[in-house]
Amino acid sequence: MVTDTVKADYCLEVNYRKESEKPSRVLKAVLDLIEAFQEIDNDLVKTIDVNIETVILLEDVDVQAGSIRVWLRNLIKLIPDDAAYNLDWKPIVGQNLVRAKKFMVNFLEKKTTISSAQEIVPLQNDIYSLAETTKIRWLPVYNKIQPKQLLDGLQRISAGLANLTEGDSASYVIPDEPRAEFNLTFSIAPESIEELLAKDTLSSENEMILKIKKPDYLGESMWDFRHGKGTISASMVDAEWLEKFQSRKVTVQPQNSIRAIVKIINKYDEDEELIATHYEILKVLEVIQALKTN
Repeated sequence: MVTDTVKADYCLEVNYRKESEKPSRVLKAVLDLIEAFQEIDNDLVKTIDVNIETVILLEDVDVQAGSIRVWLRNLIKLIPDDAAYNLDWKPIVGQNLVRAKKFMVNFLEKKTTISSAQEIVPLQNDIYSLAETTKIRWLPVYNKIQPKQLLDGLQRISAGLANLTEGDSASYVIPDEPRAEFNLTFSIAPESIEELLAKDTLSSENEMILKIKKPDYLGESMWDFRHGKGTISASMVDAEWLEKFQSRKVTVQPQNSIRAIVKIINKYDEDEELIATHYEILKVLEVIQALKTN
């Protein structure tokens, strides 16, 4: 049994069939769920204050025949101006995160997927109301979690649970409260999130110079380029040039660049917030050789 869970805020419990195959699936499920909840916490805490950051601390691990229990705690990492708050607010923020995650687990109880962005509006409102009930700010100004952040969080949970197989189960446990069972049948693909949220799509074509970071030799994945200080991934739509590259008729060396006609596709949600940007290389105009240095 766990010897000390006094400081723990919640527990992730995974039950598995003894003597079952692929035992690594259990550990991977636990790891993926912890990482998912860290990302979810980073989004949830912004409903209270965009300046707050939080990290998950491991308090204890209990391994028994047929089950693993991991006890975790939230720690406020970045502390904003205390003058904005009217009481000892840090434990309240921690409990808010614990309960908001339970809302998410319960929300998925009878769902196999999400077919419309409208389905998550009640959950979005519940999380906002939960932030309001903290009453820790002198000025009661709280934020709604963005639909994309919420859908991304639900997708991360489903990805963690996807490691488990028939006969396994998982629970979200808050001390002294009824446990919430994870729904292992729920699934949502990352690429479907954009389709759920996109209201407007705008595209443009521009001539750009892109420095090659990672070419695609197989023609089945994205090319990575550096543009300015950022990195973009783009699909190579110029089939004629791609065939020449893959057949070694065109040589591309490290640090080379391409001058190309690039299609930029921006997708926006109902609040006119940018949710995704995609790049397509329509036409490669030339390969620019990197300058040699002595």
